Order: sequence, then structure tokens, then C-alpha cells
Amino acid sequence: MTCKLTMTLISEHQEGNCGEDWKYDLEVKVFHEGLKGEGQLSVPKHTLESGPVREPFGSPEPLAVFEGECLTELLVRMQLTATEVDLFVNDVGKASKDIRIACPGPRAEKVTKEVDIAAGVRESPAILNKSSVFTVRVRFTLTCD
Repeated sequence: MTCKLTMTLISEHQEGNCGEDWKYDLEVKVFHEGLKGEGQLSVPKHTLESGPVREPFGSPEPLAVFEGECLTELLVRMQLTATEVDLFVNDVGKASKDIRIACPGPRAEKVTKEVDIAAGVRESPAILNKSSVFTVRVRFTLTCD
């Protein structure tokens, strides 16, 4: 059974006092009896105020991260690198998360899973005692035929 897994950025959000200039990369690797697919979405520097949840900057197009045979489930490994952009030294936070997506079977409905991944970012130098949490919501859609 041939399946396709698509990743779509749904929202971005930051809470804290590090700053308002952000960029981020979200890398994904898909495993099913070994590495079967991968992809990366990069969002360039933009202003993101603390507080409100909003649509991802630039509205990146959905990205197909896997196409192939799917018999049981897929393991999706996500790696987020969030960067608060400063004049001299950027502040970087990283987070990783694994999720499992069950294959729906032939002629079944598609499987949709929304996941939040959040990275903590501390302002350098640490004596300033500023920090933020940067969160991205991602939708994975698995369709099989």
C-alpha cells in the first residue's frame, strides 16, 4: 500500500522576554523499518511579539516528507531549532520530539495528527535572566491508496 505523509506548519508563538526577531528550522525524519523520508522547513527572520498565536511567517507550503509503502506505523522524529536574532550573538534553543502515526490501511480515511513542539531560549549573556519559549504547531496528514 502506497502512502504519502505531508507536513504543514499551522501556527507559531513565543512567550517571554528574549526579543521579537525570530527565525526557525523544523527538520523531520520518517522511519519505517529504517529511514524512509526526511524534509526541512525554514522560516526566515521576522518579528514575532510575545503572546499571540499566529499563522507562520510567509505561510510555507506543505511539504511531502514520505512517500512509499506503509504497513504498520511511521515514526516521525522532529527537531526544532528556534533562534532569537540579536545584533551580536543570536540566542538559540533546540527541541526534539518523536511521534507515531498509524497507517490507515487501504481505502481508509486519511490520518491527521496535530503536534506542538516547543524550544526554550535563554538570552546571552545569562546574567540578563531573560528567556522565551518558542512553539510551533505542525499538522501531519497521511493518505494511502
